[in-house]
Amino acid sequence: MGAARALANAALWVLPRVPPTWQGPISEIAGTIAYLAAPRRRAAVRANLAMIAPGRALSARRVFVNQVRQYLEVFHIVRLDRARFDAVVRVEGWDRFLCARQRGKGVIFGSAHFGPVALVGQVLMARGFTLTLPAEKTDSELMRAVNRARQAQGLRLVPMDSALSIHRVIRDGGALGILADRAVTGIGETVEFFGRPALLPSAHVALALRTGAALVPAFTWRENGLLHACIEEPLELASTGDREADVRAGVRQFAALLERYIKKYPEQWTVFERVWAESTGRAA
Repeated sequence: MGAARALANAALWVLPRVPPTWQGPISEIAGTIAYLAAPRRRAAVRANLAMIAPGRALSARRVFVNQVRQYLEVFHIVRLDRARFDAVVRVEGWDRFLCARQRGKGVIFGSAHFGPVALVGQVLMARGFTLTLPAEKTDSELMRAVNRARQAQGLRLVPMDSALSIHRVIRDGGALGILADRAVTGIGETVEFFGRPALLPSAHVALALRTGAALVPAFTWRENGLLHACIEEPLELASTGDREADVRAGVRQFAALLERYIKKYPEQWTVFERVWAESTGRAA
């Protein structure tokens, strides 16, 4: 445990000082090692890619490289150069967030493990807002270091299992971010996703229906050396009195939007568990 803590502290000191121009080459090397060293995750990524884009020559290795790049960027938040950050980030739909916020019932950003989501989340802090994320409990010293880095510029974390803390954010009119593409607790709704049933999280939809908060899908991606973020219009969630059906319908809406982004940039979707119960095909 002492060695793990020392390693995590070293990462917190060293990685923020890695020049941004080195992040790409380091990601290629470390991501390739991770790809070769994790056969089960490698197989899961290949299976997911085969479902997303059958017949396309996609690289599972590239998914691992992108994940390493995201971790490097998280540690860089500690020493984030705001001027440089603003120069490489493009945000579409900011007015949609402001309009949703004006409803006065809080905003839930529904997003995914897709693109540079942790880094572009800093857009809110740079513009004077606070973003809160529910976080899983972890015994990993490295993940604790990651969480400390994520909070360095004002991001707030609350325990994922603390319903009171999560509801307080919404009650106070705040902004809550939920990554809604992995049903890590096994709780969610089975909806059509890329043409086949998949279990996807439902907490973001259920919370929005329960509280009246605006559910705003927001996604990020890399393209041509720039970081992009798109804030979509809030989902129109129906309240018919059949809560189960209403939640499922909302999850289906969100899944359709997420599918559109993943189709365009499939190798930027960094999920390392099989999303579908069975899949066929292979990716490189």
